[in-house]
Amino acid sequence: MNIKNKLIAAAASLAISSCAVPFDALCAESHTVTIIDFNGKVMTTIQVPHGESIDLSKINTSELEYHINEYTQVGFNGWSTYPESITEDIAIYALFVRMSIECTAIPDKNEYYSKSGAVSTKGLTVTITKNTQTPQKDENGAFITKKEVIDISDTCQAVPNTLDEAFKKENKSQIQIIPPGGNRPIVTYNINYFGSLGDTNSDDTVDSKDASAVLELYAGTATGVIPDLSKNEYLLCDVNRDDSVDAADSSLILEYYAKSSVSENPISWEDIL
Repeated sequence: MNIKNKLIAAAASLAISSCAVPFDALCAESHTVTIIDFNGKVMTTIQVPHGESIDLSKINTSELEYHINEYTQVGFNGWSTYPESITEDIAIYALFVRMSIECTAIPDKNEYYSKSGAVSTKGLTVTITKNTQTPQKDENGAFITKKEVIDISDTCQAVPNTLDEAFKKENKSQIQIIPPGGNRPIVTYNINYFGSLGDTNSDDTVDSKDASAVLELYAGTATGVIPDLSKNEYLLCDVNRDDSVDAADSSLILEYYAKSSVSENPISWEDIL
């Protein structure tokens, strides 16, 4: 073999031995993709050949779903980037969505004068606060979080939701407010039934005599005479629940009596107040 052929053979042998070294080390460049969770903890690292893409859908994100407490849940919202090709070492961050449910006001009505109809949820305020982490960053390099407050009061349910069920066993009941799709109450509160409103003389009838009795009490108070009433007697007279027994209560009793006198169906204080 002449010198030229020996050189060619040596070059071929060198090329073969070079490719015997691991392919990703010498024959193709690869990059490290680091996957990081909400709290900055590394979930996994992946080696990706230069210029190829990464399938982020194969990464298990179930561990990112959890409850902070009974009313706050954190979930996976997406990735900070979805690169079409990997050309350098990069970090990809999981982005969160955090949802908290809160009751800031219970229903206004907690006293009822009838055992028929629905439990009122007027005045109830229940909201969901949604904090969504976005891929955009602020001037400090932190991911920007968008906040949204959603009022879900109208979709919440009172349990029990009817007065006959609530007062089936006694004249008081505990009401639970259940958010949509849930089975745990966001708040509980008490209601009571007061069936003798306006019947100041306890004769099972609300009429002009009761109105006159309230006026007499009011007149005595105006002249400095403090009426000697028990708590229950005071509640019978203070029909509008303004903590005062006066002419307004007498007028409401007369209105109730007048409507009862001409109506074929029983009149409820719920129709007057």
